[in-house]
Amino acid sequence: MEVIRVFISSVQKEFARERRLLCDYIRTDALLSRFFVPFIFEDMPASEVSSQKAYLTQAAECHIYLGIFGTQYGYEDTEGVSPTEHKFDTATANHAHRLIYILRTNEQRHPKEQAFINKVQQDVIRRSFTTYEELRTAVYNSLVDYLVQKEIIRRVPFDAAAHHVATFDDIDPERVR
Repeated sequence: MEVIRVFISSVQKEFARERRLLCDYIRTDALLSRFFVPFIFEDMPASEVSSQKAYLTQAAECHIYLGIFGTQYGYEDTEGVSPTEHKFDTATANHAHRLIYILRTNEQRHPKEQAFINKVQQDVIRRSFTTYEELRTAVYNSLVDYLVQKEIIRRVPFDAAAHHVATFDDIDPERVR
């Protein structure tokens, strides 16, 4: 079975602790570690490739983009766009499955962060969190749901599961007899 690459994306400074904990959690959880390989930029070795090219390559190659959004928009390039938004756009263009988690806060969000969240919410269902524990639980549930949707794991035995496109007309009465 092919490994499922999960790209964890956020403003690094805002979610340094959560990124590390989530990455370690996915790598060590008895179920998740069998299927998923998480990636955070902090784990990349030194390289002669630019950081922008490195993270966009990873975002383009991931199966799942896991975005954690808070109050900060982060560094803006010459186009006025943050790396987090570039990574989301790259993952979207490459048809990655997108899981979005938004920090529930009373703090004022950077205006560009709010605009980015509004943009993302038009495309995907997102989950809110307040604590790392809530985030970890939401991520776990989403990743298990992904495995079920892709029929990598099943809720019912194979023989009891209906095929998603088969109909009764596909059954050959002669072969059944």
